[in-house]
Amino acid sequence: MPEILCVTLARGGSKGVPGKHTRMLCGKPVIAWTIEEVLKSKLIELYAVSSDSDEILSIAEQYGVLTIKRPADLARDNTPTLPALLHAVDYIGGARFVAEIRATSPLKTVEDIDGAVWKLIETGADSVIGVTHMQDHHPARMKWMDHNDYLHDFIPEPRSGRRQDCTPTAYIRNGTIYALKTPIRKLFGHKHSIGYVMPENRSVNIDTELDFKLCELLMKERLVCSG
Repeated sequence: MPEILCVTLARGGSKGVPGKHTRMLCGKPVIAWTIEEVLKSKLIELYAVSSDSDEILSIAEQYGVLTIKRPADLARDNTPTLPALLHAVDYIGGARFVAEIRATSPLKTVEDIDGAVWKLIETGADSVIGVTHMQDHHPARMKWMDHNDYLHDFIPEPRSGRRQDCTPTAYIRNGTIYALKTPIRKLFGHKHSIGYVMPENRSVNIDTELDFKLCELLMKERLVCSG
């Protein structure tokens, strides 16, 4: 049984961005960017990719990664993440710590992965979750609209209306990294859950075509700078 297990859950079906795990992004399938960063980790002892898609599993196998064929009933559009993750962990035989690293956020780096895992080990928290500063989208500036189109505050907005005056600083789960102590009962909402702050340019999660285009732009910039 590994001490630190990493799992990437990559379902084959996707309606928002069809084939998003295998779609080419700057010369590689989207999932390949995540696989390469995880394999650089100095902390992860075992890495597995779980999928119902033979194409996705084939890509993972090309990198020498352990693959898990996910049952169809755990790969539906409405299947929650937790049962699929538990299936993968049980397949391996358990671990003390589990990092769920999502391939739909291809801009994260090994520094993010190892940083979150190390923070979990060092602090003894139940979980460490990747988050991003909300910047201009603070909850105090968000509104909901009733059936007459009247706007209402979710929480009181500062009189100035300036984002700089919105407190406390707000963060959003960026859907990139979930580092968890076992046994795993949920992905977030733990009593002792700590945030791992990631910059916006490494936190884009591909849910729409616009997200994909942004990832493409940022990845090209990264490759130019590293080249």
